[in-house]
Amino acid sequence: MRTTIRCVQVLGLALVLPALIAAADTGVVVETARVERIVMGATLPLNGSVFSRNDVAVTAAVAGELDWVAEPGTRIGRGQVIARLDRTPLQLRREELQGLLEREAVNEVYQSKVVERYLALSETQNLSVFLLDEAMSRRDIARKDMAILEARIRQLDDEMARSEVRARFNGILAERYKQGGEYVVPGEIIGRLVDLERLEVRVAVPISYRARLAVGDRLEITVDEDSQAGVVRTLIAAGDPVSQTFELHIDLLDADREVIIPGQLVRVEIPLEASQMTLAVPRDAVVIRSEGSYIYRVSARGIAERVPVAVGAGQAHLVAVSGELEEGQRIVVRGGDRLREGQQVTEQGQTQAKLQS
Repeated sequence: MRTTIRCVQVLGLALVLPALIAAADTGVVVETARVERIVMGATLPLNGSVFSRNDVAVTAAVAGELDWVAEPGTRIGRGQVIARLDRTPLQLRREELQGLLEREAVNEVYQSKVVERYLALSETQNLSVFLLDEAMSRRDIARKDMAILEARIRQLDDEMARSEVRARFNGILAERYKQGGEYVVPGEIIGRLVDLERLEVRVAVPISYRARLAVGDRLEITVDEDSQAGVVRTLIAAGDPVSQTFELHIDLLDADREVIIPGQLVRVEIPLEASQMTLAVPRDAVVIRSEGSYIYRVSARGIAERVPVAVGAGQAHLVAVSGELEEGQRIVVRGGDRLREGQQVTEQGQTQAKLQS
Protein backbone atom coordinates (compact mmCIF):
# COMPACT_ATOMS: atom_id res chain seq x y z
CA MET A 1 0.00 0.00 0.00
CA ARG A 2 2.81 2.42 0.90
CA THR A 3 4.60 1.50 -2.30
CA THR A 4 1.51 2.44 -4.30
CA ILE A 5 1.20 5.85 -2.55
CA ARG A 6 4.87 6.65 -3.21
CA CYS A 7 4.45 5.76 -6.87
CA VAL A 8 1.50 8.13 -7.14
CA GLN A 9 3.45 10.96 -5.45
CA VAL A 10 6.44 10.45 -7.75
CA LEU A 11 4.19 10.39 -10.79
CA GLY A 12 2.41 13.62 -9.71
CA LEU A 13 5.72 15.37 -9.08
CA ALA A 14 6.93 14.32 -12.48
CA LEU A 15 3.86 15.84 -14.08
CA VAL A 16 3.92 19.15 -12.14
CA LEU A 17 7.68 19.79 -12.23
CA PRO A 18 7.90 20.62 -15.99
CA ALA A 19 5.05 23.10 -15.65
CA LEU A 20 6.78 24.81 -12.70
CA ILE A 21 10.04 25.00 -14.63
CA ALA A 22 8.25 26.44 -17.67
CA ALA A 23 6.52 29.05 -15.47
CA ALA A 24 9.84 30.00 -13.90
CA ASP A 25 11.41 30.43 -17.33
CA THR A 26 8.75 32.84 -18.48
CA GLY A 27 9.53 35.33 -15.67
CA VAL A 28 7.09 37.93 -14.33
CA VAL A 29 4.10 38.48 -16.61
CA VAL A 30 3.67 42.19 -17.43
CA GLU A 31 1.86 44.43 -19.89
CA THR A 32 4.07 46.67 -22.01
CA ALA A 33 3.81 49.69 -24.29
CA ARG A 34 6.10 51.83 -26.42
CA VAL A 35 7.66 55.18 -25.60
CA GLU A 36 6.09 57.82 -27.85
CA ARG A 37 7.26 61.23 -29.04
CA ILE A 38 4.39 63.71 -29.28
CA VAL A 39 3.68 67.44 -29.07
CA MET A 40 2.72 68.32 -25.52
CA GLY A 41 2.72 71.30 -23.19
CA ALA A 42 1.68 72.08 -19.63
CA THR A 43 -2.04 72.75 -19.28
CA LEU A 44 -4.45 73.93 -16.62
CA PRO A 45 -7.63 71.81 -16.39
CA LEU A 46 -10.75 73.89 -15.73
CA ASN A 47 -14.38 72.90 -15.43
CA GLY A 48 -16.79 74.32 -17.97
CA SER A 49 -20.40 73.80 -19.01
CA VAL A 50 -22.05 73.16 -22.36
CA PHE A 51 -24.57 75.76 -23.53
CA SER A 52 -26.73 76.12 -26.62
CA ARG A 53 -26.09 79.20 -28.71
CA ASN A 54 -29.84 79.35 -29.37
CA ASP A 55 -31.75 79.03 -26.12
CA VAL A 56 -34.85 81.19 -26.46
CA ALA A 57 -38.14 81.78 -24.72
CA VAL A 58 -41.14 80.95 -26.92
CA THR A 59 -43.63 83.82 -26.55
CA ALA A 60 -47.13 84.53 -27.83
CA ALA A 61 -47.34 87.12 -30.59
CA VAL A 62 -51.10 87.75 -30.33
CA ALA A 63 -53.71 87.54 -27.61
CA GLY A 64 -56.01 84.57 -27.50
CA GLU A 65 -56.79 81.14 -26.14
CA LEU A 66 -54.20 78.42 -26.70
CA ASP A 67 -55.60 75.57 -28.76
CA TRP A 68 -52.52 73.30 -28.60
CA VAL A 69 -48.92 73.32 -27.29
CA ALA A 70 -46.23 70.72 -28.10
CA GLU A 71 -45.14 68.32 -25.37
CA PRO A 72 -41.86 68.99 -23.52
CA GLY A 73 -39.02 67.01 -25.07
CA THR A 74 -40.49 67.19 -28.57
CA ARG A 75 -37.90 67.67 -31.32
CA ILE A 76 -39.10 70.47 -33.58
CA GLY A 77 -37.70 71.35 -36.99
CA ARG A 78 -37.29 74.86 -38.32
CA GLY A 79 -40.65 76.25 -39.41
CA GLN A 80 -42.70 73.64 -37.55
CA VAL A 81 -45.49 74.64 -35.17
CA ILE A 82 -44.73 74.84 -31.44
CA ALA A 83 -48.10 76.23 -30.29
CA ARG A 84 -51.40 77.15 -31.93
CA LEU A 85 -54.01 79.70 -30.80
CA ASP A 86 -57.75 79.60 -31.48
CA ARG A 87 -58.30 81.56 -34.72
CA THR A 88 -62.07 81.88 -34.49
CA PRO A 89 -62.13 85.47 -33.07
CA LEU A 90 -59.63 86.61 -35.68
CA GLN A 91 -61.58 85.00 -38.52
CA LEU A 92 -64.80 86.69 -37.39
CA ARG A 93 -63.09 90.09 -37.25
CA ARG A 94 -61.72 89.53 -40.73
CA GLU A 95 -65.17 88.70 -42.09
CA GLU A 96 -66.49 91.90 -40.53
CA LEU A 97 -63.75 94.02 -42.08
CA GLN A 98 -64.21 92.31 -45.43
CA GLY A 99 -67.92 93.24 -45.33
CA LEU A 100 -67.10 96.88 -44.50
CA LEU A 101 -64.60 96.94 -47.36
CA GLU A 102 -67.17 95.68 -49.86
CA ARG A 103 -69.72 98.23 -48.63
CA GLU A 104 -67.19 101.03 -48.97
CA ALA A 105 -66.36 99.80 -52.49
CA VAL A 106 -70.03 100.28 -53.43
CA ASN A 107 -69.97 103.78 -51.94
CA GLU A 108 -66.77 104.60 -53.86
CA VAL A 109 -68.41 103.58 -57.18
CA TYR A 110 -71.40 105.76 -56.44
CA GLN A 111 -69.30 108.76 -55.45
CA SER A 112 -67.18 108.38 -58.58
CA LYS A 113 -70.31 108.47 -60.78
CA VAL A 114 -71.55 111.57 -58.97
CA VAL A 115 -68.23 113.28 -59.67
CA GLU A 116 -68.46 112.33 -63.36
CA ARG A 117 -71.99 113.87 -63.66
CA TYR A 118 -70.92 117.01 -61.84
CA LEU A 119 -67.92 117.39 -64.13
CA ALA A 120 -70.22 117.15 -67.17
CA LEU A 121 -72.51 119.83 -65.73
CA SER A 122 -69.62 122.09 -64.78
CA GLU A 123 -68.54 122.23 -68.42
CA THR A 124 -71.84 123.96 -69.29
CA GLN A 125 -71.55 126.12 -66.16
CA ASN A 126 -74.80 124.71 -64.77
CA LEU A 127 -73.16 123.57 -61.45
CA SER A 128 -71.41 125.45 -58.72
CA VAL A 129 -67.78 124.77 -57.96
CA PHE A 130 -68.66 124.07 -54.30
CA LEU A 131 -70.86 121.09 -55.15
CA LEU A 132 -68.18 119.66 -57.43
CA ASP A 133 -65.51 119.97 -54.73
CA GLU A 134 -67.82 118.37 -52.19
CA ALA A 135 -68.50 115.36 -54.46
CA MET A 136 -64.80 114.89 -55.19
CA SER A 137 -64.06 115.03 -51.46
CA ARG A 138 -66.63 112.30 -50.72
CA ARG A 139 -65.17 110.12 -53.48
CA ASP A 140 -61.58 110.55 -52.18
CA ILE A 141 -62.70 109.81 -48.60
CA ALA A 142 -64.35 106.60 -49.79
CA ARG A 143 -61.13 105.54 -51.48
CA LYS A 144 -59.09 106.30 -48.35
CA ASP A 145 -61.54 104.33 -46.21
CA MET A 146 -61.10 101.39 -48.56
CA ALA A 147 -57.29 101.61 -48.22
CA ILE A 148 -57.61 101.69 -44.42
CA LEU A 149 -59.87 98.65 -44.39
CA GLU A 150 -57.49 96.76 -46.70
CA ALA A 151 -54.60 97.56 -44.32
CA ARG A 152 -56.61 96.35 -41.32
CA ILE A 153 -57.40 93.10 -43.13
CA ARG A 154 -53.68 92.61 -43.86
CA GLN A 155 -52.97 93.20 -40.17
CA LEU A 156 -55.49 90.51 -39.26
CA ASP A 157 -53.96 88.13 -41.79
CA ASP A 158 -50.60 88.72 -40.12
CA GLU A 159 -52.09 88.06 -36.69
CA MET A 160 -53.71 84.88 -37.97
CA ALA A 161 -50.34 83.72 -39.34
CA ARG A 162 -48.64 84.52 -36.01
CA SER A 163 -51.36 82.66 -34.10
CA GLU A 164 -49.25 79.62 -34.98
CA VAL A 165 -45.96 79.94 -33.09
CA ARG A 166 -43.24 78.38 -35.27
CA ALA A 167 -39.64 77.43 -34.54
CA ARG A 168 -36.89 79.67 -35.93
CA PHE A 169 -34.36 76.80 -35.79
CA ASN A 170 -34.12 73.06 -35.22
CA GLY A 171 -34.37 72.30 -31.54
CA ILE A 172 -36.15 70.64 -28.66
CA LEU A 173 -38.91 72.06 -26.48
CA ALA A 174 -37.10 71.94 -23.14
CA GLU A 175 -39.91 73.45 -21.02
CA ARG A 176 -43.62 74.20 -21.37
CA TYR A 177 -45.19 76.91 -19.22
CA LYS A 178 -48.68 77.07 -20.82
CA GLN A 179 -51.09 74.41 -22.01
CA GLY A 180 -54.06 74.25 -24.33
CA GLY A 181 -57.10 76.12 -23.00
CA GLU A 182 -55.12 78.87 -21.24
CA TYR A 183 -55.39 82.51 -22.32
CA VAL A 184 -52.20 84.35 -23.27
CA VAL A 185 -51.35 87.93 -24.16
CA PRO A 186 -48.60 89.19 -26.50
CA GLY A 187 -45.16 88.64 -25.00
CA GLU A 188 -46.26 85.98 -22.52
CA ILE A 189 -43.85 83.01 -22.36
CA ILE A 190 -45.29 79.70 -23.56
CA GLY A 191 -42.16 77.52 -23.41
CA ARG A 192 -38.41 77.30 -24.00
CA LEU A 193 -36.78 76.09 -27.22
CA VAL A 194 -33.16 74.88 -27.18
CA ASP A 195 -30.95 74.34 -30.22
CA LEU A 196 -29.03 71.04 -29.93
CA GLU A 197 -26.91 71.56 -33.06
CA ARG A 198 -25.03 74.78 -32.29
CA LEU A 199 -23.31 74.13 -28.96
CA GLU A 200 -20.59 75.98 -27.13
CA VAL A 201 -18.59 75.56 -23.93
CA ARG A 202 -18.37 78.42 -21.45
CA VAL A 203 -15.57 78.38 -18.92
CA ALA A 204 -14.35 80.89 -16.34
CA VAL A 205 -10.58 81.40 -16.73
CA PRO A 206 -8.33 83.20 -14.20
CA ILE A 207 -7.42 86.67 -15.41
CA SER A 208 -3.73 85.89 -14.97
CA TYR A 209 -3.92 83.54 -18.00
CA ARG A 210 -5.51 86.13 -20.29
CA ALA A 211 -2.32 86.69 -22.31
CA ARG A 212 -2.04 82.97 -23.17
CA LEU A 213 -5.39 82.84 -24.98
CA ALA A 214 -6.73 84.37 -28.19
CA VAL A 215 -9.72 84.00 -30.49
CA GLY A 216 -9.18 81.06 -32.84
CA ASP A 217 -7.06 78.97 -30.44
CA ARG A 218 -7.74 75.23 -30.48
CA LEU A 219 -8.32 73.72 -27.04
CA GLU A 220 -8.83 70.17 -25.87
CA ILE A 221 -12.18 69.47 -24.20
CA THR A 222 -12.81 66.26 -22.29
CA VAL A 223 -16.35 64.93 -22.09
CA ASP A 224 -16.84 61.70 -20.15
CA GLU A 225 -13.21 60.66 -20.77
CA ASP A 226 -13.57 61.38 -24.52
CA SER A 227 -11.54 64.22 -26.02
CA GLN A 228 -13.21 66.77 -28.29
CA ALA A 229 -11.67 69.60 -30.29
CA GLY A 230 -12.82 73.14 -29.59
CA VAL A 231 -12.05 76.58 -31.03
CA VAL A 232 -12.20 79.80 -29.02
CA ARG A 233 -14.97 81.90 -30.60
CA THR A 234 -15.31 84.69 -28.06
CA LEU A 235 -13.04 85.98 -25.34
CA ILE A 236 -14.93 88.34 -23.04
CA ALA A 237 -12.17 90.64 -21.83
CA ALA A 238 -14.15 91.91 -18.84
CA GLY A 239 -13.22 90.20 -15.61
CA ASP A 240 -15.26 89.52 -12.51
CA PRO A 241 -13.74 91.50 -9.62
CA VAL A 242 -14.89 88.91 -7.07
CA SER A 243 -13.73 85.66 -8.71
CA GLN A 244 -10.94 87.32 -10.75
CA THR A 245 -11.97 85.38 -13.85
CA PHE A 246 -13.15 86.16 -17.37
CA GLU A 247 -15.44 84.06 -19.57
CA LEU A 248 -14.36 82.07 -22.59
CA HIS A 249 -16.80 80.80 -25.24
CA ILE A 250 -15.57 77.76 -27.16
CA ASP A 251 -17.26 76.25 -30.23
CA LEU A 252 -17.37 72.44 -30.28
CA LEU A 253 -16.10 70.90 -33.52
CA ASP A 254 -17.60 67.63 -34.77
CA ALA A 255 -19.27 67.01 -31.43
CA ASP A 256 -21.49 63.95 -31.03
CA ARG A 257 -24.92 65.49 -30.42
CA GLU A 258 -26.13 62.21 -28.90
CA VAL A 259 -23.40 62.38 -26.24
CA ILE A 260 -23.03 66.11 -25.54
CA ILE A 261 -26.10 68.05 -24.42
CA PRO A 262 -26.59 71.55 -22.99
CA GLY A 263 -25.96 71.73 -19.26
CA GLN A 264 -23.29 69.01 -19.30
CA LEU A 265 -20.09 69.47 -17.30
CA VAL A 266 -16.81 69.24 -19.26
CA ARG A 267 -13.10 69.77 -18.63
CA VAL A 268 -11.15 72.32 -20.67
CA GLU A 269 -7.36 72.21 -20.94
CA ILE A 270 -5.94 75.75 -20.85
CA PRO A 271 -2.33 75.89 -22.19
CA LEU A 272 0.21 77.31 -19.75
CA GLU A 273 3.22 77.21 -22.09
CA ALA A 274 4.11 76.68 -25.72
CA SER A 275 3.80 73.05 -26.84
CA GLN A 276 6.94 71.15 -27.81
CA MET A 277 8.04 67.66 -28.83
CA THR A 278 8.60 65.42 -25.83
CA LEU A 279 8.73 61.76 -24.84
CA ALA A 280 5.46 60.44 -23.43
CA VAL A 281 4.44 57.21 -21.72
CA PRO A 282 1.16 55.91 -20.26
CA ARG A 283 0.49 57.22 -16.76
CA ASP A 284 0.33 53.68 -15.38
CA ALA A 285 3.95 53.06 -16.45
CA VAL A 286 5.35 55.50 -13.88
CA VAL A 287 6.16 53.94 -10.51
CA ILE A 288 6.17 56.57 -7.75
CA ARG A 289 8.14 55.87 -4.59
CA SER A 290 9.57 57.96 -1.76
CA GLU A 291 13.01 57.90 -3.37
CA GLY A 292 11.62 59.18 -6.70
CA SER A 293 9.79 58.16 -9.86
CA TYR A 294 11.04 55.52 -12.27
CA ILE A 295 10.01 53.32 -15.19
CA TYR A 296 10.95 49.72 -15.98
CA ARG A 297 12.37 49.41 -19.50
CA VAL A 298 12.37 45.96 -21.13
CA SER A 299 15.65 45.06 -22.85
CA ALA A 300 15.97 42.96 -25.97
CA ARG A 301 16.62 39.89 -23.78
CA GLY A 302 13.47 40.55 -21.72
CA ILE A 303 15.27 41.93 -18.65
CA ALA A 304 13.65 44.67 -16.56
CA GLU A 305 15.85 47.80 -16.38
CA ARG A 306 14.97 50.48 -13.86
CA VAL A 307 15.16 54.00 -15.39
CA PRO A 308 14.69 57.09 -13.15
CA VAL A 309 12.51 59.74 -14.81
CA ALA A 310 11.20 63.23 -14.18
CA VAL A 311 7.46 63.52 -14.80
CA GLY A 312 6.10 66.51 -16.70
CA ALA A 313 2.75 67.62 -18.09
CA GLY A 314 -0.05 65.19 -18.85
CA GLN A 315 -2.38 64.80 -21.80
CA ALA A 316 -5.28 62.34 -21.67
CA HIS A 317 -3.78 58.94 -20.65
CA LEU A 318 -0.19 60.01 -21.44
CA VAL A 319 2.37 61.89 -19.36
CA ALA A 320 5.60 63.58 -20.43
CA VAL A 321 8.83 62.14 -19.01
CA SER A 322 12.53 62.92 -19.23
CA GLY A 323 15.24 60.35 -18.58
CA GLU A 324 17.40 57.78 -20.35
CA LEU A 325 14.63 56.70 -22.69
CA GLU A 326 14.27 56.68 -26.46
CA GLU A 327 11.27 56.64 -28.73
CA GLY A 328 9.98 53.15 -29.47
CA GLN A 329 11.53 51.41 -26.46
CA ARG A 330 9.36 48.91 -24.61
CA ILE A 331 8.33 49.81 -21.09
CA VAL A 332 6.26 48.06 -18.44
CA VAL A 333 2.77 49.53 -18.04
CA ARG A 334 1.23 47.06 -15.60
CA GLY A 335 3.11 44.79 -13.22
CA GLY A 336 5.99 47.17 -12.50
CA ASP A 337 5.10 47.52 -8.82
CA ARG A 338 6.26 43.91 -8.18
CA LEU A 339 9.37 43.98 -10.39
CA ARG A 340 13.02 44.17 -9.36
CA GLU A 341 16.03 45.40 -11.26
CA GLY A 342 17.38 42.68 -13.60
CA GLN A 343 14.38 40.41 -13.28
CA GLN A 344 13.19 38.41 -16.29
CA VAL A 345 9.82 39.57 -17.70
CA THR A 346 7.41 38.24 -20.26
CA GLU A 347 4.69 40.16 -22.07
CA GLN A 348 1.17 38.99 -21.42
CA GLY A 349 0.51 37.87 -25.01
CA GLN A 350 3.74 35.87 -25.15
CA THR A 351 2.82 33.96 -21.96
CA GLN A 352 -0.53 32.87 -23.40
CA ALA A 353 1.21 31.62 -26.57
CA LYS A 354 3.67 29.53 -24.53
CA LEU A 355 0.91 27.93 -22.47
CA GLN A 356 -1.00 27.00 -25.62
CA SER A 357 2.11 25.41 -27.14
